[in-house]
Amino acid sequence: MGTGKGGRPRQRPSRPIGLNSIGAPSIPNPEPVAKDGKWFIPNPVASRLYQKSALGTPVTDGILMSAEEVMFCHWHRHIPVSEEWVGQRLIEDPDFAHRCVAFDIARSGGEKTIPIDGKWLRWPRDSHPSISGPVAQIKWARTGDDFDWESLFSWVEEVNDSGLIPELALVDDEMDVTMYRLSSIDPRGSLTPSSPSNPNQHIGVEHLSRRFYRADESAWMAGDSDDVSRLFGELNSRGLMMRPGFKYGCRWRVYTTPIDEEHAPWLMQLQSDAPQDWEGVCLSVRLAEGVNKGWVVALDSNGWNFLMFRRHLPGR
Repeated sequence: MGTGKGGRPRQRPSRPIGLNSIGAPSIPNPEPVAKDGKWFIPNPVASRLYQKSALGTPVTDGILMSAEEVMFCHWHRHIPVSEEWVGQRLIEDPDFAHRCVAFDIARSGGEKTIPIDGKWLRWPRDSHPSISGPVAQIKWARTGDDFDWESLFSWVEEVNDSGLIPELALVDDEMDVTMYRLSSIDPRGSLTPSSPSNPNQHIGVEHLSRRFYRADESAWMAGDSDDVSRLFGELNSRGLMMRPGFKYGCRWRVYTTPIDEEHAPWLMQLQSDAPQDWEGVCLSVRLAEGVNKGWVVALDSNGWNFLMFRRHLPGR
């Protein structure tokens, strides 16, 4: 019978409504007031929030904040809100609590995540929007939300084209957040590509003084045109070697060198085989990172594209 790891489990915050007396100001801060579709906080507290933490958008005599910024300030900056205020936000948006939790985690470790024009843009802890541009854009979702691979890849490409890092925050039903960094990669290796009519030593395995070929290798050598064969041919042309990913829950382990020289840097899955929900994505990435590999999904969209996931810990 398994007993789990030793030591105590980490504490999971419950983020209650109500101000903590530790570090509270001698004069209570004002409650936010609705203004221009956002929430107004007056100076001088507004000036401190913006200058030190890049919270809110400066306006005359104060700042305007989004609802998730208000909640962050309630939990960490002694800005009061009432149970009624929170209840009304939940009526207006059933995802309000999850969005606020994602925003809270996205600001961990002093990171400056700011809602701008419907996007969450992130500045590093030692920077500020008044002196430099953002370094990342964050998308958040609940683990039960639907998604499709083409739209996700298009978003990654759009963010990359703007010079930013695409990051993803997934909120589960325990209000726990897992963050990922996504990247469009160009996998290439140093191996000599094999020929379907004359396969080299990187195709098949040697056993019983002869060479055995897998079904995917045989199909590629036979000239099949299904997705697996076409992707196999593409990766082979890039100097890569594919080995079964059965033990890792994927199509292939992908090597850049002979198998006895270096470990495979990637576990690869075709889009058609990839998980269709965030729970499956989380499981695949966790398994890949447990063996020090990147998890990659291959998408055929105007040529082969490769989307890689890595877990990301904000503030580290």
